[in-house]
Amino acid sequence: MQDLFSLFSKIENPTTEMVIFTFIVAFLCSSAIALCYYFTTPNTLKTSNYIQALMLSSVIATMILQSIGDNVASGLGILGALTIINFRTNFKDPRDIIFMFAALGVGIACGSYVFTIAIIGTLTFCILAVSLKFTNFSLGNHLIWSVRLRIKTEDKINDIELYLSKFCKKSSLEGIKNTGAEGVFTQDRDYLLVMNDDSEREIMIKQFSQQGIDVRRFQNLNSESTEI
Repeated sequence: MQDLFSLFSKIENPTTEMVIFTFIVAFLCSSAIALCYYFTTPNTLKTSNYIQALMLSSVIATMILQSIGDNVASGLGILGALTIINFRTNFKDPRDIIFMFAALGVGIACGSYVFTIAIIGTLTFCILAVSLKFTNFSLGNHLIWSVRLRIKTEDKINDIELYLSKFCKKSSLEGIKNTGAEGVFTQDRDYLLVMNDDSEREIMIKQFSQQGIDVRRFQNLNSESTEI
């Protein structure tokens, strides 16, 4: 297999069949990366679109590399054309950036006809990504929630900590803002949460309300909509 792929390492004028084969390999490798992302990441409203982007990005990278070839002038021209495009997508999770780089890297490898590196690199990346899912470095399939709680007495802070320890796998205080008038205690507290069970969100909100804690925001960070 390696000897077969090595035949394509220096192709100046690829045939139509070779170009099609290159795109197929790039698409299959990026599809494997996309499936790995799907099985190791919480499913959100954005997941489907992002998976499509992963699968298609390698095809674009392959097309660009094949178009450039060894022509420096073409490379500079394509680079200049790409700078016109402004990408407005914000990656809130650095892990998403890594997966996108992996898909683009596969496309670059295939576009350079280095199929051995593309295939072995894809397999290595996917194996490592799946393995990390079962370590302490992974949050599993749990979502990350951004929560804003409003309290009007300081003793409610202890109630917040109690319920966070009860419902959450992990939690961190991200900010405190005093919103009351002078002499009146009203405080907004922002938290990031990873719940033990995401389906218990409504139960958690209800118990906060029963204790006089106003839930101002309870939002999935991977969702564009604001949830209360």
